[in-house]
Amino acid sequence: MQSQKYMLGINVMPFPLSDIQILDIIKNVGFDSFFTNVKSKKETASLAEHAAKLNLIFQSLHAPFSGIDCMWKEGEAGEKYLDELKRCVDVAASCNVGILVVHPFIGFYEHSPNKLGCDRYLRLVEYAESKKVVIAFENVEGEEYLEAIMKSCRSKYAGFCLDTGHELCYNRGIDRLAIYGDRLVATHFNDNLGISSKEGIITPADDLHLLPFDGIVDWKNVMERIRNHGYRGVITFELKLSERYFGICAEEFYKKAYQRAIKVVAL
Repeated sequence: MQSQKYMLGINVMPFPLSDIQILDIIKNVGFDSFFTNVKSKKETASLAEHAAKLNLIFQSLHAPFSGIDCMWKEGEAGEKYLDELKRCVDVAASCNVGILVVHPFIGFYEHSPNKLGCDRYLRLVEYAESKKVVIAFENVEGEEYLEAIMKSCRSKYAGFCLDTGHELCYNRGIDRLAIYGDRLVATHFNDNLGISSKEGIITPADDLHLLPFDGIVDWKNVMERIRNHGYRGVITFELKLSERYFGICAEEFYKKAYQRAIKVVAL
């Protein structure tokens, strides 16, 4: 039986089914909410309409992040990316989705946040506030960029999204909740096997987004920290169809994910 303390959510994954069909499965196996990548306003509105019929919460949207490092660099590309993130805010607001998850940075070799990037993200947060959408900044590689944003954007519309897999393989296991727990507004729960390189080199290949308990994340510790920080929002899982799950149909995968989710929140 599901814990009464937390609602459970999951992402829409690329099975050979329509997103509408995936929502039906997500609801039928027991989840309370879902999120998806940002789409057009029309596509998002269609999902929101169907979710409302299912009494399924549209918990958040995930902004694009490929090339988002240009937000920290001089030039037109950074301004265009800011405009795209504002478009994502508009899509969320138009469908009453209250959270937009954003990666502060992408890349493993630069570690120099600057005022330009902070100012751009501050402009994003100010725009999001005008639309009543919270920007949830995720712990990804380049923790310095997240730290700079969280220091410069003190608005209640600049929150934190904890990704448990990123914490293990990108943040070397460092407890980001100890720093940003009071601003936690969303979660991306997933598992992996840590840093595989013998030299300790961090790469995207380790970000497996496995089902909980298929990796080495200490889920009891995760839930203890979540509860210690008083988080009462949706516990959302962000999973991928890695090689080990090939051949599993959508309904079977989501059913297994729900069973694992129940096991996590029961710890």
